[in-house]
Amino acid sequence: MLQEYLAEHYAPGEPIFLSDIELPQMSDENIRYHLKRLTDQDIIRRFEAGVYYFPKTNLFGERAEISVDTVVMHKYIRRRGRRVGYYSGYTLANRMGISTQVPFTEEITSNFAPAPVRELTIRNRKYVVRRPVVEITEDNVQVLQFLDCLKDIERCAEVDMEYCGQILSVFAKNHEITKSKIDRLIAYYPLKIYKAIYETGVEYVSP
Repeated sequence: MLQEYLAEHYAPGEPIFLSDIELPQMSDENIRYHLKRLTDQDIIRRFEAGVYYFPKTNLFGERAEISVDTVVMHKYIRRRGRRVGYYSGYTLANRMGISTQVPFTEEITSNFAPAPVRELTIRNRKYVVRRPVVEITEDNVQVLQFLDCLKDIERCAEVDMEYCGQILSVFAKNHEITKSKIDRLIAYYPLKIYKAIYETGVEYVSP
């Protein structure tokens, strides 16, 4: 029963989180027992406690292990196809192009953060995971990234404020970030964000 359920809901190479398995007819203890049996039979593999996967087979017939990045992406950024997080802090600044620094510790904001701020090490990779100011959804994720970038701009930016404003203005235009969308969320941010908006001269879509 469990093997059929997993094969139906998870593709090879996609992390399977124990906490996401929904089989009301099986107890948690029974699920763990059958996960161990499937692991012992090499049908699935265990990445770490509570994380499993069906291994992909490459062109040479070898069964490949999933990467840490894949596990983190599925655990904290897009869970079961649903947007639950985004990269933030220095990681976001680098991806946005306002910093050339490639951070050693990746920063993530996620609905699944285990604490307000938590430092994690997964297979020798370091992450800082934070809870968001409001629940992250597909509809608000770009606005939250935009506001987070402004909030952290003094800490993370390596270019001048005017250039930061140009980059963020393009981001706002591309993602149709309007004043009304900003107004719904900006109250959750510290007052210094208004200083960042003024200094960067950032523009977003009206109304």
